[in-house]
Formats: sequence, C-alpha cells, structure tokens
Amino acid sequence: MEKPFISVVVPIYGVEDYIEECARSLMAQKADNVEFIFVNDGSPDHSVDILEKVLAEYPGRRVKMVNQPNAGLPQARMSGIRVAEGEYIVHLDADDYMEGQALERLSAFAKDTGADLIYYDFWKEYGTYRKLDRERDYTLADRVRWMRSLYRDGAYGYLWCKMACRSLYEGIFAPRYNMHEDAVFSTQLIFRAGRFAHLKEPLVHYRRNNPSASTRVATKQRRTQMARNYLDLYEHYRDSLEGSPVQPVLNDLVLRAAYVGFSLERDLFRERPYLKEMARNLPLMPFHRVLLVEQLALKCWLLW
Repeated sequence: MEKPFISVVVPIYGVEDYIEECARSLMAQKADNVEFIFVNDGSPDHSVDILEKVLAEYPGRRVKMVNQPNAGLPQARMSGIRVAEGEYIVHLDADDYMEGQALERLSAFAKDTGADLIYYDFWKEYGTYRKLDRERDYTLADRVRWMRSLYRDGAYGYLWCKMACRSLYEGIFAPRYNMHEDAVFSTQLIFRAGRFAHLKEPLVHYRRNNPSASTRVATKQRRTQMARNYLDLYEHYRDSLEGSPVQPVLNDLVLRAAYVGFSLERDLFRERPYLKEMARNLPLMPFHRVLLVEQLALKCWLLW
C-alpha cells in the first residue's frame, strides 16, 4: 500500500461528548492519501467505545489506534507522531472537528507550494455562534517576529492549525505539561521550517464551550504549568543556546515565567535558581502580553 501523504494525530482523553463529531468529520474527508492515528491516553470515560463504533462504519479507512496509560496531551501527541508514516502531520483535538474538504485542500496546497509548514485559519465555536479567526501572513523573513508573537501579541501557537513535515519533528523537545504545550512545539517547528505557506481558509472548528477542556483548569495551575513548560524548553537548549529555537524568544520565555513566579507561584524561583537573575537583566518590552506596568512591578520586586 502506498504510504500516506498526511497523518492525522488525535489524542483522546475525556471527550465522550465530542469524539463522535470529531471522528465523523475525519472519516468523511474526501482525501484518500491519509492515515488517522487515534491515541487513547488512558481515557476514563466511554470515548474509545464511541470512537470504535464510528470507525466500524468506515472499514476502508486507514486507522491506527495507540493505547497508553495517561501521560498528558504532549506525550499523547508524541505517541501518535512516533507511529506516523505520512510526509506531513496534522493535529486535531478530539473535542474539535474539521471542515469537509480540509485534508483534500491541505494535500493540494502542500503539493502546490512545497512548504514544509502550512498554517490555516479556523472557526471558534461558542455554542450558538462562531467567530472566524485568521492568522497573519508570515514569510521566512518574518520567522523571528512570528516566534516572538507566540508570546507577545497573539499569534496562534495552536498545533491544530498547522500542518508540518514529519521530518520537522525529528528530535523535537516535547513539554511535560498540557498548558501552552503547543506553543513549545510551534516555536521549534517555525524555527526549523524551510518554507511557510498560509492557506487562507478556515479548516478547523475549535470548540470553546467544552467545560472539560484543559483550558478550563484553575488559573494558577494553568499558568504555572505554562511557566514550567517554557523554562523546560530553555533548559533543554541551554547548553547550545546560540542558533537554537530558544535564542530568539529567550527574553519572552523568562519574562512570562518570572511574572508567573512573582504574581502566582514564588516556588518557581526556588525551583529554578537562575530565574531571578535572568529576570533582573531583562529589558522592558512594550506591546507585550505582560504589560509594562506588570513588568515594572516585577522589576521592583526583584530589586527589593
């Protein structure tokens, strides 16, 4: 059998209310050069039972099922990537769903452009209404601006609105925690990519009204997980920082993590003894998600 051109990786955990719509949106795709990889991350509910009933209706589809003890979203993604055979990898969260021609359009666009990183627009679903979100256009000359925008002014770090060559994932650093894990992956993919292309079509429906989604966890837990992911990324590349994906965004990683430490979790400074000194040496950065007044408050506390 010919190798698939696209591998779609779908982690599954606690999504019994949504997995049927997600799976049907994939099984209904017209593209025939695709494999679908579902990673059961130790889901405690009936998600996998529901998925298997849906898949039984599509016996001709190329499907892989990976079962593992619960390890979290980043490791579930990596489990799918490890068994993928496609030239490109697409991610989809199991509580979201795709447009009917999405994979066909992505396949054609990849062949037309030769890009190894393709990003696309999406719908945000809020129950009874939806909002179209469009990413900005970026070229290779904008690589650093795009990377910094993940942490500053709102470029989308989501993995599920990007299709990347499988080769870009070789040796990639995978974060430990769920929060902002996709920004950690995206930073590395953008840095490694040789050519970007923007498919200006909304291909994914991103559900914002799922009460069990990881983004609904407590603010302190969410932000401290984010900070630890960012600092882990820095530590992974610390010994070879020059020319690494971290070098262009180092100040952003340190600022975001240090502000979480200052405002929510002082233990971060005890865990990572280097953080306080690095934060003291940061320049003030306007137009940042950490506002200037917040940066000044952090500076005053660090100098006190």
